[in-house]
Amino acid sequence: MRRWRYFGLRILFAMPVVFGILVLNFFLIRLAPGDAASVLAGESGAASAEYTALLREKFGLDRPLYDQFVSYISQALRFDLGYSFRNDSPVFELIMARMVPTLLLMLTAFGAALLVGTLLGLAAAMARNTWRDAAISVISLICYATPGFWLGLMLIVVFAVNLNWLPTSGFESIAEGYEGWDRVVDVGRHMVLPASALGLFYLALYTRVMRAS
Repeated sequence: MRRWRYFGLRILFAMPVVFGILVLNFFLIRLAPGDAASVLAGESGAASAEYTALLREKFGLDRPLYDQFVSYISQALRFDLGYSFRNDSPVFELIMARMVPTLLLMLTAFGAALLVGTLLGLAAAMARNTWRDAAISVISLICYATPGFWLGLMLIVVFAVNLNWLPTSGFESIAEGYEGWDRVVDVGRHMVLPASALGLFYLALYTRVMRAS
């Protein structure tokens, strides 16, 4: 009973924070210099007054500010993330279309980091105060301290550009039309670089935790 009461209080206290974030997000965008409709019209190459007015009407920017705010809150409560003008598609559909590759990347990165980090931490703990322990500690410290974005760029430069072993981007080689096991291998090759850049930081954490345990 106390646990449910605790969760209920946490949710209750979180509601004003979430509402405050929504309010801040709404008004920061509206108070920013420039007009969203004019920017969109300029990017499309048709920055006429008629087209800009059409965009304002389409996205509700011609309505009063309080009306826009009520609509914004209503959409947020219904998990309606809006419409992407650049992709000409609802934002929710764009997110869902990329959900499977994202989850696969996260599971691959964290799974590999947990497995390898646990093994390295165990090896360091079994050889405490030896050269093996020192080497693993130095490697884990380097992985922990290296910025992920820089590491990702270096992996691309070395393994994709210079050595040409792995692809630079994408989820799979769609043009090749791989099927079955060949497609699995192709997706795996595309996963190596991003999963490495994402997972090495957590590998270092798991290594240190396992060694200390």
